Amino acid sequence: MIKDILLGLTGTILSFFGCDNPINNPSSFNSTSKSTFQEQLETFTKLGFILNPEVDTTDLNRWTGQHKFEKEPYSLLYLTLGQTIEREPWTPITNKCWDFDTEAIEDHGSYVFIIENLERISRGELQFENIEDYVDIEEKVAWVSFTINGDSYKWNLLVDDDWVDTTLFSKIVELTQKYKTKGKYTYFDTGGQNAVLGFETPAELEKIKASTGLTIEWLD
Repeated sequence: MIKDILLGLTGTILSFFGCDNPINNPSSFNSTSKSTFQEQLETFTKLGFILNPEVDTTDLNRWTGQHKFEKEPYSLLYLTLGQTIEREPWTPITNKCWDFDTEAIEDHGSYVFIIENLERISRGELQFENIEDYVDIEEKVAWVSFTINGDSYKWNLLVDDDWVDTTLFSKIVELTQKYKTKGKYTYFDTGGQNAVLGFETPAELEKIKASTGLTIEWLD
């Protein structure tokens, strides 16, 4: 299930790099000058975007042809940092962000996968336990349940084919407020049906924006 979802996300991401997608128009992003791939990577590294074990720069420098990092400075690399390596065991490239496709609800386990990744990028601030879900597209029934900080939750979710119920993210944001986490979830609009989600303190977010020029907003 996890492998199928990861492969589906990769395929969807590749489709976004057609000529009509906003990510191919550098003017649509508030990016700084066209730094080289290595310069951009060094900037992200200084900002705390550490590559996970088994990941190296060849897993990042994957785009060819017109889709070079220099043509979409920082935006393309930020999106790529949120993806996984393109081989088993499909390791996330970094735990600082997650490139999420909103058309990702297929079956049981889809919402568990989302919660697990939201936990992963929180880097220990949110720790979910006993995560379970139920997804039946034909029955139009979906829910997710879990325990966090000793509190149990079960949320009924809307079913719209394979699109995620975005109210899930609003509910998760409310948990960060309830449990007073230092970091908060962030959102970067790629112009497509995917978005890059992060988890930063206000100071960290301002530093990322100042260093990269990316228009990253708070998720609400």
